[in-house]
Amino acid sequence: MFTWKPIYSEITAKLSEFSSENEKLVQMMIRLHEQGLKVSPVADEYPAGTKVPLDETDPFSFMAIFNRGVTDENRIAILRAIRDEWGIAAELPSDFDGLPVVNSQNSWFMPYKYKRTVDHVATLWRFFLHVLSIENESQLDTSLFDKCRALNGVGSASLTMGMFWCRPDIWISVDKKNRASAATEGINLKIKTGADYLRWLGLVKEAFQMPTVEFSHQAHLDFVSVDPLEDDDKNGEGDERGGALPHGVRNYWLLAPGPGAGLWDVWYERSIGAIGWNEMGDLQEYDSKQAIAQYIPELSPDSGPASVAPMLWEFAHVLKPGDVVFAKLGLHKVCGWGIVVGDYTYDENEEPFHNLRKIEWQDATEVSMPTGNQLPLKTLTRMTGKRKFLDPMADAYDGVSGLERVGGTCSGGGPGAGRVAGTEYKLTDAMDDLFMPVDEVQQCVELLRHKKNLVLQGAPGTGKTFVAKRLAYLLMQRKDNSRVQMIQFHQSMTYEDFVQGYKPSADGGFKLEDGTFHRFVSSAMTKPDVPFVFIIDEINRGNLSKVFGELMMLIEPDKRTSDFAIPLSYSSDPEATFYVPPNVHLIGTMNTADRSLSMVDYALRRRFSFVELEPGFQSKVFAQHLMNAGASEDLVARIRQRMKLLNEAIKSDESNLGKGYQIGHSFFVPPEGQTANEQWMKRVLAFEIKPLIEEYYCDDPAGRQTAIETILE
Repeated sequence: MFTWKPIYSEITAKLSEFSSENEKLVQMMIRLHEQGLKVSPVADEYPAGTKVPLDETDPFSFMAIFNRGVTDENRIAILRAIRDEWGIAAELPSDFDGLPVVNSQNSWFMPYKYKRTVDHVATLWRFFLHVLSIENESQLDTSLFDKCRALNGVGSASLTMGMFWCRPDIWISVDKKNRASAATEGINLKIKTGADYLRWLGLVKEAFQMPTVEFSHQAHLDFVSVDPLEDDDKNGEGDERGGALPHGVRNYWLLAPGPGAGLWDVWYERSIGAIGWNEMGDLQEYDSKQAIAQYIPELSPDSGPASVAPMLWEFAHVLKPGDVVFAKLGLHKVCGWGIVVGDYTYDENEEPFHNLRKIEWQDATEVSMPTGNQLPLKTLTRMTGKRKFLDPMADAYDGVSGLERVGGTCSGGGPGAGRVAGTEYKLTDAMDDLFMPVDEVQQCVELLRHKKNLVLQGAPGTGKTFVAKRLAYLLMQRKDNSRVQMIQFHQSMTYEDFVQGYKPSADGGFKLEDGTFHRFVSSAMTKPDVPFVFIIDEINRGNLSKVFGELMMLIEPDKRTSDFAIPLSYSSDPEATFYVPPNVHLIGTMNTADRSLSMVDYALRRRFSFVELEPGFQSKVFAQHLMNAGASEDLVARIRQRMKLLNEAIKSDESNLGKGYQIGHSFFVPPEGQTANEQWMKRVLAFEIKPLIEEYYCDDPAGRQTAIETILE
């Protein structure tokens, strides 16, 4: 995903060199056109349709030649030609996720020559260079933005689209899809000036709390077929926050059926939904959120105006027929879903809540949220566009309007449309990253598939955690992190943290809460046909029999059915049983060189397969990885030789050390952006390997000196 960013970044940087000789860009466009590539028009025009050669262009119009409504194949072909001519190093993209495009019939950021002012192109170049030079949105020259905005043929949508192409990690385009997504949070501000745009941008970033490219991508996935949004150039102001969605956009809501979902059965039977705060009276009598907030302290002094007023306003004025409502139970479960079929009504005879909506409930199946997905505390929350909530709902419920799944993907235009979780992951993908023999990798996957539980053990730096993630992807055959969870054991880890226990509650008491693994299992049960993988880093750091409790039996591969379900230690209801389903797999990692850790419990050892990971210095992938980072063949050979001699000495010292204390290759895997050169190798040896040797040989000065001389020769 977002594989277009590197090449766009390089092209943008290269473009800045043409600011004073942009006619060369025109010549390049003509060459691309002559090669049969579908670029923007390369002819200008005078009055009466007289065609003349194009002799100037702006940077955004040039970038539009590969950001138009044409096929991906054509866009890639244009990018390939540009890359080859300019000597760009970045790879061609495999996707254009999140990239807004201009109309292929009107892709210039300038009108024809006879309508163009003499400074039109120069003004856009000045703005382009300004956008490249600033570090964040606060430095935007809004007066220069406004000058561009005033140019013939340049609107807020196209201008911010160009800004996004150049700096996608800062800006968001105000095209109609992004505006529709922003509107789901009530952000409907009209963008007429640079100040308007910064205000809109700040509101969107605050409301969605996600990277700008991710927002753009999800907005384009979520966009349903709606009437075109009103163009920014037209008159008319929109409310900054709190308004309804544009016509045709469906909202998704989460509503609590009273404390502990105590009203759910009644709501389901009577096809209603309701909200409290009866003392506020008929909510239709208030003409704004502000009016509701003004009366809350007087009529409902225990409520907070800032959070309650928007909620009541949305229930009465924004919720509309056709919207989808999910009923929630606490912070981790959903009771069911339904469709709003009636407008707001107020009925003093209705108890316990007077504020009502007619909702035709479709499904009363109880669903647990995936691990780590906690539901909002509020009684009513708009969930439109919130993928962490909507994707599990699409998986759990059939036929939810706009979330229908066909063959594993969402149909229709609603949230999740056309998406399959994660990307395909094959053995060849794993072998590009792993410094292990292919047969050993395949054996690990088979052990995990049949035994269900696997421990990767080995010396420090053998990549145990890294390998665990890749084995999980191979088992799933997809790189889907929604089905993988990793935690690290430590000496303070308890059964209550891992499985279930009582935790302090907001009212000063205690409540029973599911632990990390329990929630993960609940999530896996919603998709019984696909594997889930739970990774426990440093598994031998915890008190295993204490942390696992009943799981010691339940994780056995032959006890993975409901026939072996048992009540958990803290359960007061004998019918509330728990078991681990067969699609849940566990991978533990264990450092064999840590003397402070006790041996693994033999009862647990019987339930896991154990695989020893060796240092991978001799792997061809290791050598290639270093050379890709700038290392010479000589440097790779010296690293291999020194570490081979050191590890042989450690391995042969069976009375004090042994093979479990060898030093792994991970110390010599440079982070992204780090050049693997002589200075880098010396730093690793002096400040990472040498301290470890000193620890190993703390009682053997002669052995310590020999080992240090081996690596620092």
